Amino acid sequence: MMKKSIACLLFVFMIPVSGFTAESDLKEIHFVSESWEGITNQDGTGLCWELFRRIYEPDIRMKFETLPYARSAHMVQTGQTDAVVGVYRDEFDGVLFSQWHYLQDIILVIFKKGAVEKWEGEKSLRGNTGWMRGYAFNEYLQARIEKIYETDSRESALKMLEKGRLDFFLDTEQELNEALKKNIIPVENFQVETIFRLNVYLAFAENEKGQKLMNVFDEKMEILVKSGELKPLYKKWNKKYPFDE
Repeated sequence: MMKKSIACLLFVFMIPVSGFTAESDLKEIHFVSESWEGITNQDGTGLCWELFRRIYEPDIRMKFETLPYARSAHMVQTGQTDAVVGVYRDEFDGVLFSQWHYLQDIILVIFKKGAVEKWEGEKSLRGNTGWMRGYAFNEYLQARIEKIYETDSRESALKMLEKGRLDFFLDTEQELNEALKKNIIPVENFQVETIFRLNVYLAFAENEKGQKLMNVFDEKMEILVKSGELKPLYKKWNKKYPFDE
């Protein structure tokens, strides 16, 4: 999940972004997000919160709330919040997706050793396949999944995997690795492979305010990326810089 001299820095932040300071109704943006370590920490630190502050503050006050992913998506779809963090393009309907991404997720799959004779990527996903509720990885898989299970926690998913109730479990690299550190299952008995990579976007409420906030995000991101000044921010949080050099 995305940096020159002081003179250049001042120049970037003085560049007017259409609608940014002129829109009197844009006083606050309300984000909802899961808590991802180093990205959207509950205490307001992390790559995303710091990045979004560069984009919106001080003209637009930032407010954020930590909620499960599925509930976060529902809130932005129903206009109860302004933006949800950490979504994939066209993942769900009824929202506005930013043009600019700000992270790239590596999607992994974990399964018991010996369950697959020869790993052949998506083609090997035969059987019961699960992921966290709301993640909708099936939208990005080319292979047809026989049976999909959506789980409410990674702990329960890993236990289902160990007991044979799940054959495969898909998750982001960061979240899966963090779950495996908890020793819920004997990791040495399992195999982990990369399935694909997905760019990560913001999804905004499909209303006038959401449209204006999205315009601010995309226009300011273009300035920040082209200036190169975001690179130290990604390095600070030990996250891969998601834009081509």
